[in-house]
Amino acid sequence: MEEVGHSLLLAGRLKVMLSSLYDTANRDQRQSLHRWNRYVLGEKYIDEVKRRHPKSKAEKKHENNSFDLITSIHESEAQILDSDVEPEHVFEVTLEPDSYTNDKFALFSNYQRHVHHESDSDITREGFKRFLCGSPLHRHADAADGKPLGSYHQCYRLDGRLIAMSVLDLLPHAVSGVYFLYHSDFEKWSFGKLSALRETALALEQGYEYYYMGYYIHCCKKMRYKGDYKPQYVLDYYSWEWDVLDDEMRVLMDRRKYASMSVERKRKGKAVDERPAVEFSGSTNGTPHDAKDTSAEPDHHPLKEEDDLEEDRTRYPTPLAASRSKLSLLDLGMPGVLTLAQLRANVDLDRMRLQLSGRAGSNVHEMREIVSWDDGSELETGSIKGQVAEFAAALGAEVAGSVVMDFSRG
Repeated sequence: MEEVGHSLLLAGRLKVMLSSLYDTANRDQRQSLHRWNRYVLGEKYIDEVKRRHPKSKAEKKHENNSFDLITSIHESEAQILDSDVEPEHVFEVTLEPDSYTNDKFALFSNYQRHVHHESDSDITREGFKRFLCGSPLHRHADAADGKPLGSYHQCYRLDGRLIAMSVLDLLPHAVSGVYFLYHSDFEKWSFGKLSALRETALALEQGYEYYYMGYYIHCCKKMRYKGDYKPQYVLDYYSWEWDVLDDEMRVLMDRRKYASMSVERKRKGKAVDERPAVEFSGSTNGTPHDAKDTSAEPDHHPLKEEDDLEEDRTRYPTPLAASRSKLSLLDLGMPGVLTLAQLRANVDLDRMRLQLSGRAGSNVHEMREIVSWDDGSELETGSIKGQVAEFAAALGAEVAGSVVMDFSRG
């Protein structure tokens, strides 16, 4: 799990523009989907369907020269197959509440053991529940168009057996991939690629605007497949802008511990601004012979690691060191988290709201009404104010001002 903790320093969160992705899956992605569909259906089923429903030459040509993601992603699902022909396997994918079940925990245990190499003592039911079940995001239907919102598990079952599962946050504008796990028996089927295509299809069918693929760690080979979906954008945690994941960004990721295009642009601007003036005296060939060559001077290199910028002030950059430091998130200098000064300038902690008990929407209070609210400071992690400050700093000013924290759950 440590790889995920490093993600804030190594890269950003990925966003796919769905309107441009519909028919542009690359060859490798299409082949992975085609192989899985053939495995599920079996050759006998495929041959029998061809015999019963022959296609014209024009239909075959169109099929070979085009790709329809929605049709292909559902091709092997049991509910749409010809009921008169029996497939090799029964494959079903369902969107379910993010609640705990024993078969989900068994799948999680297998995945953590074989993929992340965790020991049995590190894998617990309580840890699984805390990590991937019972999200505070409320499940409901969008009032405008009826699409599902909240936290869900998208479960993949083959012949009744749970073989894979996506943990998804369905937001008003996007499908956000939180985590994906699969059983080691199915490792050869490239489920990372299949799940990304399926979640893209879900977003397209339900009318979401974007698909968030989660964190992208450039140095992690297991995550490289995420960069194959285009057009792809990376969230810059300093500027809160989305930058295209292109060759320039990849080169930057190869060279830096954290790739920020806004910081890079600031570096380049600083290098230009500090370049010495050039005196054009006595030049005979268009080149100023008295000009001082600064290209080799490290103080002016745009990629100089020692530049005095915010990026380089991160304290305790590894998750373990950060945890042991006992410092507040506001003290760690983590990219994407508000500093204390930013928090005080943009978030009124006193007016943040919480629910203490009762049904949703009732018994809501502002933080300033809590008796022990003024007993601590924003940087005291053990106080209520310190915990709320960390929460608000991680959420950002816009979201922090609109949420209601639910303290009624045990």
